[in-house]
Amino acid sequence: MEQKSDVVFRAEKEYKNSREKFSFLLREVVSNSIHAVLIRKDKEQNFNPKVILKITYSDDKCEITLKDNGEGFTKVNSECFERLDRRNPEKEQHNFHPLGQGRLAIVYFADSARYETVYKDSEGVLKKREIPYPNDNDDLFNIDLFSEMLSDENDSYTILNLAISKQKTLKRAKTFFKKYSNIEDLKLWFVKTF
Repeated sequence: MEQKSDVVFRAEKEYKNSREKFSFLLREVVSNSIHAVLIRKDKEQNFNPKVILKITYSDDKCEITLKDNGEGFTKVNSECFERLDRRNPEKEQHNFHPLGQGRLAIVYFADSARYETVYKDSEGVLKKREIPYPNDNDDLFNIDLFSEMLSDENDSYTILNLAISKQKTLKRAKTFFKKYSNIEDLKLWFVKTF
């Protein structure tokens, strides 16, 4: 498993000296959700992909909630999530080439993050997990530390809740949202970014 000090060092090296890199956080977490639904769409013929993004911010806090109806944290997805540099063969088949940058952006920019995921286990039973991210102890990404329970949902999904209140990051978020202050500007940013 990844150690917290190594990940924090790597995240700081990646993002510390850049002014506009808050947009990387948004880009990385949204692209992960888009990848999840595209992979599931490729596997299931009548699947209707959905990605819902909700952003709220005030003077002292920014909250980002992202929900997709991809496969969730299946065994393969969990194994890839637990190691920053582990390649996800399903993403590579689709030429998505993930590099773990989303997790680094979350570690660097967010004060707290929480995943809620519903996924099918190896027997096809829907299970649920809630995962604080990164984990508070040194073993940052060990998903097995969080209990798995039966889900009463009828489909898989993942919800990521991010809270940002660090002054430096909050200022970057405000600058970003001032630049993209309405839905049309934000849509254009997504089109250019993806």
